[in-house]
Amino acid sequence: MSHRAAYDKEEIQEQEEDKVEDQDKSLRIQILVYRCMGIDLWSPTSANDRRLLTVVTMGPLFVFMLPMFLAAHKYITEVSLLSDTLGSTFASMLTLIKFLLFVYYRKQFVGLIFRIRGILEKEISEWPAAREIVDMENESDQLLSLTYTRCFGLAGVFAAIKPFVAIVVGLIRGRTGETKIHLELPHNGVYPWDLQVVLYYVPTYLWNVMASYSAVTMALCVDTLLFFFTYNVCAIFKIAKHRMIHLPAVGGAEELEGLVPILLLHQKGLQIADHIADQYRPLIFLQFFLSALQICFIGFQVADLFPKPQSLYFIAFVGSLLIALFIYSKCGENIKSASLDFGNGIYESRWTDFAPSTKRALLIAGMRAQRPCQMKGYFFEASMATFSAIVRSAMSYIMMLRSFNA
Repeated sequence: MSHRAAYDKEEIQEQEEDKVEDQDKSLRIQILVYRCMGIDLWSPTSANDRRLLTVVTMGPLFVFMLPMFLAAHKYITEVSLLSDTLGSTFASMLTLIKFLLFVYYRKQFVGLIFRIRGILEKEISEWPAAREIVDMENESDQLLSLTYTRCFGLAGVFAAIKPFVAIVVGLIRGRTGETKIHLELPHNGVYPWDLQVVLYYVPTYLWNVMASYSAVTMALCVDTLLFFFTYNVCAIFKIAKHRMIHLPAVGGAEELEGLVPILLLHQKGLQIADHIADQYRPLIFLQFFLSALQICFIGFQVADLFPKPQSLYFIAFVGSLLIALFIYSKCGENIKSASLDFGNGIYESRWTDFAPSTKRALLIAGMRAQRPCQMKGYFFEASMATFSAIVRSAMSYIMMLRSFNA
């Protein structure tokens, strides 16, 4: 009997561990990228962080802003060099802002993670059908986060190999008479030493690569966390909708008691969505504004260098920017659609069979559901319409920049 009891205890423990592992699937990519920055995502303070790793990764990026600003000032009259410099400068600035935003709102972000997970776990325990909705949203979140990570990682890899592509091209041209190799860096900058000296070039190159790593990884940290928030808030709205559709028409106080938890769940989703929109509002504004400028400048480089090998880096850079803008727009569109869809759930329910008191409550809920949750960057909405407008405008600016360089 003792062996059987021990076996049963081990089996129960394994099941609990599997349950915890399944729950953690919703944040696997996010936890990984935050660990790469030395940050413990589960802690509302930096007590459990590897602070040395955070300093080593973010320090080079902060210092890297100086040579890029100097380069932007130096190339102010040269459109081609200026566009290359400003593209990297804006990307670095945006990453630093994301880092500062996370540090400022860290306690609120971690609190939101636990609050959302608590709400969803409670819904799953009370309404088992909710697990399918939650699992589907978490799978979409992880798939999107993984794709996003790969795209940004690819852009970082292209940035690291861009100088070597230029060197190879220089060697090929050397056969036609050019024997001197010109050493280049992943990002333009002005330095007080001669970069054509290998002794100075190598540490400067490593500094550039480290700054690129910091920019890519920190951007992934904040952006993938936004994906988690939006998809799980959408899960809350979808659960409320499905519970509304399946609410039985039993009449009397029992029917109204069944409706109240659904309306409270919808209200929680609205509150969390508004809270996320408030915290991400400055970042959404800067993400769209600076990304639009980056697309203009880097897109000009693509048009100017294509089909040269060096254009591969800029193509990957523009692709990552467009993907970032698209995903931000898609997240805003998803929350808007999910919050509006609760109203459809009211119409799809058995409201004609409900008691008069229940109908009156649904009337108020239906009126509220007509006002969608929106993720705004102060004076514009993060939506697919905004994304389309930015892409069209960026193409016009690229043509204008090319006319200046003609």
